[in-house]
Amino acid sequence: MTLLLDGEQVRGKGLKVTANMRIESGDMSGQTSNTETAHKGFKPKTLTASLMIPYVDQVQLRDLMRMAEATEGGGQLKTYRVVNDTASTFGIRQVEFSEGVSAREDDTLSAWRIQFTLTEKVSNPQKVEGRRTANGVTAQSGPGAAVGGKGGTGEDAAEGEQALTGFEATLKKVDGWLGGGN
Repeated sequence: MTLLLDGEQVRGKGLKVTANMRIESGDMSGQTSNTETAHKGFKPKTLTASLMIPYVDQVQLRDLMRMAEATEGGGQLKTYRVVNDTASTFGIRQVEFSEGVSAREDDTLSAWRIQFTLTEKVSNPQKVEGRRTANGVTAQSGPGAAVGGKGGTGEDAAEGEQALTGFEATLKKVDGWLGGGN
């Protein structure tokens, strides 16, 4: 298995990558035994990588630490393009290091057991959510004020009149003709 971050290979022995997708939900049962839940969205997918680096190859661990500590403008963690079969299968294209990097000494071998987590950046659910149009509020009023009116002053509604459909315009003309108004 290969793991590339911006084209740079994460080197070590026995690399294993685990992908995880968390689906957030909330309990709607209140104080009852109801099993209803509310879908709260998809959280960013994560990749957890584990590998072994022999003590004699300590430069590989230094390279990994350099990548984990890399930042971009503004001090933000560096975002990497990821190439890995598991990441590709989960649809993960961009990641950043998260939750730290751990290195512990192996009990029997002269090597470190390394584990780190990469979190997805700019996920597909995030892109979809960004493309959705927001449900805007058209009019709000305070207590005692008429909705769509001008502060409840009772001014003529013709000034704030909305556009009429073709049928409504025809009805207005007929009403005016029958009533002798406009």
